[in-house]
Amino acid sequence: MSSEVTMPDVEDALRDIESAVQDVRSAVERVEQAIKDRWSWLQWLGVVVIGLYLWSLPGEVWHSRWRYGLAYGVTSDKVHIADKPHDCALLAVPLGEKYCHHERAVTTLRWATSTAGHPIVSYDEGKTWSEFTPDANVDVPKLATVEEVYVSWEKKDN
Repeated sequence: MSSEVTMPDVEDALRDIESAVQDVRSAVERVEQAIKDRWSWLQWLGVVVIGLYLWSLPGEVWHSRWRYGLAYGVTSDKVHIADKPHDCALLAVPLGEKYCHHERAVTTLRWATSTAGHPIVSYDEGKTWSEFTPDANVDVPKLATVEEVYVSWEKKDN
């Protein structure tokens, strides 16, 4: 065996090296392009939509049936939440700013037994009371107790 290196062997080795360098260069260019194109505008739009949804979620959870039921000591089936009106919405017809908004108004129906032993009811948070006739087989509590919770909407001008 001879240890001589011939010119064709050197040329083959150089071609192999050039090929390897080209492979590395193209791989680096693909990585650079992937970094540049990492977020398209459609992906950013998706992130914004998801972000807005997550931003509104705590408010919806806070004003849910179970939370009002927990706060007023009633079951969630005794909490009645009205649908929010859309007449102040920006995209409602006619399109544009309406210079109004809606705020939640929470009222309760309370009942108790008067000192004279008659069932009484209040629709205004216990400010005024009136006698009523309960359904048969219904026990009216002695002390004022929240029976139902109503969440409605009040229109306010901006």
